Amino acid sequence: MSAKYKAAIIGHTGQGDYGHGLDLVYKDMSEVAVVAVADLNPAGLDAAKTRCQAERGYTHFEDMLEKETVDIVNVCPRVVTYHGEMVRAVALSSARALFCEKPLAATLREADSMLKACREGQVCVAVAHRRANPYEQLAKRWVDEGRIGQLQVVRTRGKWDHRSGGEDLAVLGPHMMDSMRYMAGSSVKWVHAHIQSNGKSVRVEDAHIGNEGIGLISGDQITAHYAFKNGVTGYFESLPNHKSTSRNTRHFGFEIHGTEGILSLRNSPNGEMYIYKDGLFIPNDEVAWERVYIDEWEAVPLNERTHYSNVRIVKELLEAMEKGSEVVEASSGEDALAAQEMIVAVHESHIKGSRVGLPLVNRENPYSVGRSLET
Repeated sequence: MSAKYKAAIIGHTGQGDYGHGLDLVYKDMSEVAVVAVADLNPAGLDAAKTRCQAERGYTHFEDMLEKETVDIVNVCPRVVTYHGEMVRAVALSSARALFCEKPLAATLREADSMLKACREGQVCVAVAHRRANPYEQLAKRWVDEGRIGQLQVVRTRGKWDHRSGGEDLAVLGPHMMDSMRYMAGSSVKWVHAHIQSNGKSVRVEDAHIGNEGIGLISGDQITAHYAFKNGVTGYFESLPNHKSTSRNTRHFGFEIHGTEGILSLRNSPNGEMYIYKDGLFIPNDEVAWERVYIDEWEAVPLNERTHYSNVRIVKELLEAMEKGSEVVEASSGEDALAAQEMIVAVHESHIKGSRVGLPLVNRENPYSVGRSLET
């Protein structure tokens, strides 16, 4: 059948490339035709044009968006430096939908600007967060159905690898913050956090530029406490682990504690789920952790699961575009902004030495305003 929708792809070889397969999401979607791809790197552009089976290639995304008539645009680079320019250009184009790699932006001010442009351009937004994984969506249904009783606590962690602390929070944190909000079913009221480096509390002058355009960050150890408006408590932790083994990724995930049970979701390798059918986690001979299986998902090869998560996101995004609504199961632009605010609030809280309320007044990087830590 002929494609119903036209898509354009924006990448940047050597500067975040094409994210986690965002350029290849349409290979299994006959309803979408990739008409053009843009990449400032000529060799990267040629490779991407072939890989995406795009009809045309452009070295500048502005030219592509001006000349092409499309329904959806994928902003793919993992490096967020040019996300703002790319997204605002999409908002002024013919596109009605945007699929963007996480994190949305390096600062809240930039993210605010991007989403404002999309609202004005009536562009529906989805961001590539982990909640599209079927195990997360099953866990959400079980929480809402009361399978583990009344929800009390969501405990999340990054990968605890060489990026422990500030970079772990900035790069893996968007997934965890979004999942925490998704499971809690509420927004955050306040955040209280502490950041250390080599066992000592960090100071503003300890901040350094992080990778992938994320801006100023600090610390190799982070603990953060979140109070949700509905009474649920959330936590995020990132601790140094200098062994750098493949087992480090097993840290990446979260537990959902209820009055009658606990759910555990491991985010690597691409999704696992366990249940402990008791609200009090004291191991004994009567209660044991049980693996939960989604047979259809387990049949998908591990190296293809991110791709099919992306497909799930885009299918919902296109449906939302048609209805003039926002995505729900996937992460919307507003969801991504809320997750980013939870991350920035960690640094804001540490700098102030106290808990901070959301929404944050300061929309810039907390380390860029020249303050010293309060005592």
